[in-house]
Amino acid sequence: MHSAIYQGNLRHRRFFPKRHEFTYASTLFYIDLDELPELFKGVTGWSLNRANLGSFRRTDFLGDPLVPLKDAVIAEVNKLLAQGSFGNISCPDGAVRMLTNLRIFGFCFNPVTLYYLFNENIEQPAMILAQVNNTPWNERHTYLIHCNEKTGKANSQFDKQFHVSPFNPIDMVYQWISSVPAEHVLVHMENHVSVSDQSACTEQQSICHMDATLTLKRRPWSKSALQKILLLQPWMAIKVPVAIYWQALRLFIKGVPVYTHQTINPLPAATSTELKTTGESS
Repeated sequence: MHSAIYQGNLRHRRFFPKRHEFTYASTLFYIDLDELPELFKGVTGWSLNRANLGSFRRTDFLGDPLVPLKDAVIAEVNKLLAQGSFGNISCPDGAVRMLTNLRIFGFCFNPVTLYYLFNENIEQPAMILAQVNNTPWNERHTYLIHCNEKTGKANSQFDKQFHVSPFNPIDMVYQWISSVPAEHVLVHMENHVSVSDQSACTEQQSICHMDATLTLKRRPWSKSALQKILLLQPWMAIKVPVAIYWQALRLFIKGVPVYTHQTINPLPAATSTELKTTGESS
């Protein structure tokens, strides 16, 4: 079985214009979409596409809920490949595995869901489709990130095209580093802003506003593990939005500037935005 449960920590650090840092425990579900029909069978308290204490609901994720999620992911990747400057690169033809939160006690919020796309019989991902959701505007956008063809790791730089936090401008550049989901998984992202006043940042072209680092360890997917999450972490689903608003309040009190929301191409929350994305493998 490729599906697993990953547990660890999510750390946020803000460097500009005020220092701010926090770390939270994190539990995420790594789901092979080919295995999805069997993952919750016989697991008390969990269901697929129906109400329960815990559930996977197709409506919580990318694209038309009537379209199988794997097909929706492949269609989105093909669309972004057609729109971007990616040359003759084609969509991977193997497994699609996602790293995400699931619905618990009727509630689910994902700041980002990562879809790892693999070529047939290859255990290193070829691409990552990152579906970003923003708060409080409840919009979605996707970025396509290429992985190193030999190692499966990603080290990319691409323009920000979607307003996520009111405390960050949209005119930023992302620096993305991620590992292969194995015994451990690492995802690290930095937000950089170009510096026009050289006196503010000597011999540098940009400054890092903030970074976010996800470090997780793999746990086997099992009935007992799923039921333990419901028993010991029933608050897990609401912790994410509560933490977002709590940290936003702290930033506001510190006097961090608030930027007006910019919607480039608004679409319903159930649909990913149709914007050109960029990404380079290294």
